[in-house]
Amino acid sequence: MGKLNSWRILTNHARILLYLLNNPTARVRIIAEKLGITERAVHKILSELEQEGYLTRRREGRRNIYHLNLSSAVTIDHDHELTVRELLKRLKHQDDYRPAVFLDRDGTLIEDEGYISSPDDIHLFPETISSLQKIANDYDLFVVTNQSGIAKGLITTEEVDAVNKALDSQLKEAGIEIRRWYVCPHDREDHCDCMKPKPRFMLEASNEFRIDLSRSFVIGDHPHDVLMGNEYGATGLYLLTGHGAKHSIEVASDKLLFHTIGDAVDWILGHRAAKSSLDAEIIEGVRVIQAGGLTAFPTETVYGLGADALDERAVKKIFEAKQRPFEDPLISHVSSREMLIPLVSELPDRAIALMDAFWPGPLTLVFKKSDKVPAAVTAGNPTVAIRMPSHPVALELIRRSGRPVAAPSANTFGKTSPTTAQHVIDQLEGRFDAIIDGGACRVGVESTVLSLVGDTAILLRPGGITIEELEGVIGPITVNAPKKELVFDSPGMFPSHYAPKTPMIMVDDPTIYAHETHIAVMLFQPSEVDYAGEVFLLSNDGDPSAAAARLYETMRRIDRLNLRLIVAERLPETGMGVAVNDRMSRAATP
Repeated sequence: MGKLNSWRILTNHARILLYLLNNPTARVRIIAEKLGITERAVHKILSELEQEGYLTRRREGRRNIYHLNLSSAVTIDHDHELTVRELLKRLKHQDDYRPAVFLDRDGTLIEDEGYISSPDDIHLFPETISSLQKIANDYDLFVVTNQSGIAKGLITTEEVDAVNKALDSQLKEAGIEIRRWYVCPHDREDHCDCMKPKPRFMLEASNEFRIDLSRSFVIGDHPHDVLMGNEYGATGLYLLTGHGAKHSIEVASDKLLFHTIGDAVDWILGHRAAKSSLDAEIIEGVRVIQAGGLTAFPTETVYGLGADALDERAVKKIFEAKQRPFEDPLISHVSSREMLIPLVSELPDRAIALMDAFWPGPLTLVFKKSDKVPAAVTAGNPTVAIRMPSHPVALELIRRSGRPVAAPSANTFGKTSPTTAQHVIDQLEGRFDAIIDGGACRVGVESTVLSLVGDTAILLRPGGITIEELEGVIGPITVNAPKKELVFDSPGMFPSHYAPKTPMIMVDDPTIYAHETHIAVMLFQPSEVDYAGEVFLLSNDGDPSAAAARLYETMRRIDRLNLRLIVAERLPETGMGVAVNDRMSRAATP
């Protein structure tokens, strides 16, 4: 028999084997329902099990009958091998196994200060202790950290151990037990078997502490953190703290992002079955859309408040919930080009080129509308704004709904846009029928809006796709001048928009406010200036995309401090800096 390499106790593969042992004629749909996974996943796993020799199937009439090869070998870690029979015996006692949360250290629990060699350099994130206290009773906690500075001779094993012991002591004083601290001391060129994303330490924890990895989570600020548990059913949650914002572009679109460890922990507590819990929210969101209600849902830009775009009564509910003026048009979201076609009266070649380049993604295109689009969606204009979001949750919601979804940002009109589900609840609780929590929005500012109605393409709103990227596809673009009259071709064009509760100004040189107290200074990147007020960084290294991802979350954090003023530093007027400056200028106090 073949070996299914990298097997472990309690994968979905093993769960399917256990179910088939007692239900050899089970249908794929029933298996999927029992395990809380998709039918596509069941088909894929059954195919893999059959190819590796763990089961055979024969057809009798319209039924498949499965036979398990109980003597075949299963590798559950590097050295440990079981037969399928022995593995299934363990599975029958799976209640003895606990879920766990595997935590990165630097950039996740503590500030990433480079190679930390002394306990004096430990700076816990504000939410670290309170967040871990929330889950310590229900989940075993482990820390898995790559410390390549040891191999490079920049820090010693003893220094790393001292930092870990000091941090462990702080956590224990708060009633938090870390079951084991795992350290990889190698450099990537060493090709070791313990550096993330390799799962060696997870497997060791699974065997030694009886951990059910399929119900476990990994939290970290590096793409390798969220990949570590993929193979074994653990769910990776990516943080935008530390260097997370910088590397977020490397994270697969199906991974959820979070602004803080607190946000990630809250998501775990509300989604203990991870993907199954999230899918249940999508199903409810679809039901609400189809019934003419409002569903708040994540996109890669900001959270949207969605309704069936072809149901005028449902669309009007959006305006009521947001207290939004009816002269401000909405964007209709589609999940395919086929869904777009009935909404427009013509499809220019330029549009096809742009869709090829940027869809799905943060680009909204304005077309001449068809008669099928209600006037409430377009504010009575002869044009309609349409985009295909790239967030997999948004796409799945729209696809399953079977209709385009009209959705502005899910907030009170004119206020700071929401980039998490909690932001939506904070402003609109009681004014929507369903909400899907898909983590933080990856881009963090609204989509770019480009009109293709006339002979010249016109940029109506800067956003997640830069003008340089657009011109690289279709040539020169005209930048629309802000309108004073209330006739708009696109949402987000009001001069005053996105405003926090705290008064805000935008400046080129924030250092003139260095001695001011009871204010927040929102800097583009680190500064050596010693500010008397509270300092908030939009980027750790001058990355405009990172600044965009953090902008609205930072404005909301500042609002909670009840300060008298926000001083926002203007970004360089290039690339994503244009979109960030646009949002800050509209958010600034007139």
